[in-house]
Amino acid sequence: MWSSKERVMAAFARQTPDRVPVYPVFTSVHGAFAAGIPYSKVVHNPQLLNDLIMQEGLRYGFDGFTLGIIPPSNARDNLELVEYQGESYFKNKQTDQLVTRIPYDDQPVPVNQEPLIKTEADLDKLRVPKASEYWDNGQVQPVAEMVKKYGDQYFISGSAACQSMNYLTEMRGSEQGMLDLYEEPELAKKIMDIGTDISIEVGKAYIEAGVHAIYIGDAWASCSIISPSQYREFCMPLHKRAVDAFHAYGVKVYLHICGNSTPLFEMMADTGVDGFEPLDPMGGVKVEDAKKRVGDRVCLMGGVNTLTLLNGTPEEVMAEAKMCLEAGMSGGGYMLGSGDDIPQKTPRENVLAMVKAAELYGKY
Repeated sequence: MWSSKERVMAAFARQTPDRVPVYPVFTSVHGAFAAGIPYSKVVHNPQLLNDLIMQEGLRYGFDGFTLGIIPPSNARDNLELVEYQGESYFKNKQTDQLVTRIPYDDQPVPVNQEPLIKTEADLDKLRVPKASEYWDNGQVQPVAEMVKKYGDQYFISGSAACQSMNYLTEMRGSEQGMLDLYEEPELAKKIMDIGTDISIEVGKAYIEAGVHAIYIGDAWASCSIISPSQYREFCMPLHKRAVDAFHAYGVKVYLHICGNSTPLFEMMADTGVDGFEPLDPMGGVKVEDAKKRVGDRVCLMGGVNTLTLLNGTPEEVMAEAKMCLEAGMSGGGYMLGSGDDIPQKTPRENVLAMVKAAELYGKY
């Protein structure tokens, strides 16, 4: 009898386990919905972030889970919940600024603020915390507890993403970050380098916690947003640097680029990753195309349309999952999953239908 962990490890090695593993893009946003908990309560209690991923993912029957580092206690202590114009917000008690709007049952919405980096001189504001700091702040211990409890049977990875475009747009704002690729490319690269340094230290903290893999990547690196040549110049070297750093510690690494990743398949494989996701059909990605082009080099993960999960019937989900399996599972090296984050209000029976498809049609 194969364990979930053994199943995922075999898929990453492009081998054939007893059946195709199920490893979707699953966060606490849908986890809270599945558990009947308003997401605002997760924001108030960050310990729930990983608890819900494991609790609800195990109920669904997933084989792999991706956990996150919780915010440091001092950062949480600096936030105050306030009411403003009939809505809930977190306010920074030091600056008296509204930071995040908290809908009752949805994801927190950051309040627009001035970008941190306005000129190159502002780069001094950025620092790279060492892995030990995440332990000192109590941010990693919940992950370590999950690995200790479930890591023998289930595959657990840690999220150390935002190496390139995501970090740039976070520091410069989305519009200016895009302009930087043309107007200030060297500044953009310096910012991305710092983001990659930060992600590597975060990944080291996860590795010390015992995770089996590290999740890297940038949604903003998609060809829905930038060109293949921009990916090659700005993003690919940093994804490769992160992969090399984590491989040196003996863990697997997988890369997330959603939207249209089709033009990037070979470059994504060239980073040296063990696998990539989410094969987003909403971005025009086809599992069979990825399998044909790079299936002998990397494990492929995902492919089930998130709109089908959200709006379809269980029968429609199962039919689509079956097509993904037929396109990707031959010879091993495929994991069934969602084409991006499982939408918050996805019906439970639809997620179960995706898992059932792997059990019925994913056997080797």
